[in-house]
Amino acid sequence: MDAAKLEIGAISGVEEKSEWREFVFGARPNRTLVRVVIWCIATVTFFHQLLVPIQIIGSSMNPTYESGSLNLVNRLSYAKTPPHKGDVIALKADDELLLKRIVATPGETISISNGYLMVNQHRLHDRFTTEKIPWELDPIALGPNEYFVIGDNRSVSVFCKIKKSQILGKIIF
Repeated sequence: MDAAKLEIGAISGVEEKSEWREFVFGARPNRTLVRVVIWCIATVTFFHQLLVPIQIIGSSMNPTYESGSLNLVNRLSYAKTPPHKGDVIALKADDELLLKRIVATPGETISISNGYLMVNQHRLHDRFTTEKIPWELDPIALGPNEYFVIGDNRSVSVFCKIKKSQILGKIIF
């Protein structure tokens, strides 16, 4: 009897191990491995080509985006439509990724006068900030495919005229 119990125990131990292995790796481990590799490649491609993670460093977009927060850039957002005024974008400038807001679009003239952004000689009233800008800027006419961007924290933000080709995509959150 003892030998029969040992034999049954040994068989059930083998069955428990094979059930656990099948649960983890599936009935066909090679097929499971192929699926895992495909999912890994798809995930890396998705987050490298379509939705790019970006971490905010600095205070130029305060209070809208806090330093240290992680956001995603939709690289396909402007594939069929042009960027719009008010969009928050990621752009590449001098080997740096920057997060800025579009305040003027192609064909517009932008200036900074008495601490306010002026677009086509009219004061820009935006809901993102009420801060005055501590400098002046003579009027700049934007050409085709040129945009003017600035951070929401206007007192410390860098502003610049950029080309559409520098825009990586729109921040989705």
